[in-house]
Amino acid sequence: MSEGNTHADLSDCQRSARTRPFQWASLVALVVLGFITGNAAGQSDTLRVVFYPPWNISKLPMYMARDAGVFERNGLKITWTNPGSNEKLLAALKNGQADIAVASANHVAQNNAAGGAAMRLVGNTGYNYSAFFADASIKNSAALHGKKIGTGEPGSTPDQLTRLALRKLGIDPDKDVTLVPFDEGRNTDRVKSLLSGAVAAMMITAESMYDLEKSGEIKKLTRLTDHRELKIYAGGGADYAISAALLRNRRDDAKSFMSGICEGIALGRRDRKKALEYVAKTGRNLDAAGIEYLYKLYITEVIPAKPFIKPEGIELAIQMTSALMPSAGTMKPQDLTDAALMSELEKEGRCSF
Repeated sequence: MSEGNTHADLSDCQRSARTRPFQWASLVALVVLGFITGNAAGQSDTLRVVFYPPWNISKLPMYMARDAGVFERNGLKITWTNPGSNEKLLAALKNGQADIAVASANHVAQNNAAGGAAMRLVGNTGYNYSAFFADASIKNSAALHGKKIGTGEPGSTPDQLTRLALRKLGIDPDKDVTLVPFDEGRNTDRVKSLLSGAVAAMMITAESMYDLEKSGEIKKLTRLTDHRELKIYAGGGADYAISAALLRNRRDDAKSFMSGICEGIALGRRDRKKALEYVAKTGRNLDAAGIEYLYKLYITEVIPAKPFIKPEGIELAIQMTSALMPSAGTMKPQDLTDAALMSELEKEGRCSF
């Protein structure tokens, strides 16, 4: 080997030694980049579920399915977030921080009307149950004319629902009766005004109905109708909305989530003991009989066998939103819903348990 070739070979070796650290650095960088990219992809697969209020019996199917591991068995990874208030819920929806929202339909309508990240309502598992009671001397809705009717603070949800109930009963809330507003205290406290004769009628929640039955004072009242009979489906935070982006790009995941809700409904009916534990978490210090009362009422009268959208609930959500945001007056139910998803799920046999 010539001296020239020896020098050439040494130069090649030296260059190789000098470039090797850079090659290793590049390899390590690629590995790290691959890990980060893979991790980010994994995170993007996670469904972000935002739910508010944190507890209502109408949400029983969601809790039953969640704690039984149903969603994981359906191949989903989920993060659950309770924002803590309606204002924070709306902020989360507006900023696109929710793939799925379990809330009241009117809040979804408000988000869409305000230009937030588009959400579509796909299902429902219930509403706040209330019944319209009157003094025992009042035997029918016609006898409400000229009477004082208890309601919520002007413009509040209880006030809007009371007005709607009266109109459905053929009563003009502004002309035929005198509305007496109460603050947002416990419904059982407001019921005292009905028993004392301060008002002639008002909507009463299921919890207050139980208290009245337990005390025997319900015999002093006439039950005129309830939200179910009037088809007033509102409150309870049990409307299921899914982002338009998720429905478009990951529709099967959206179906898998709602299939889990279907199974949760079935679990609520089958596993009475576990369901009663959840009902007890409503935080109203109910006794065992009260817990049983609410469970039977909701599982038989309120929570549906399958979580299909309630069209009347969507129309009411638009009405309630229009009262706050006139621009929502042009909103149509089809602008707010994906009614096809549950039908697809049923045809695929993924909502029968």
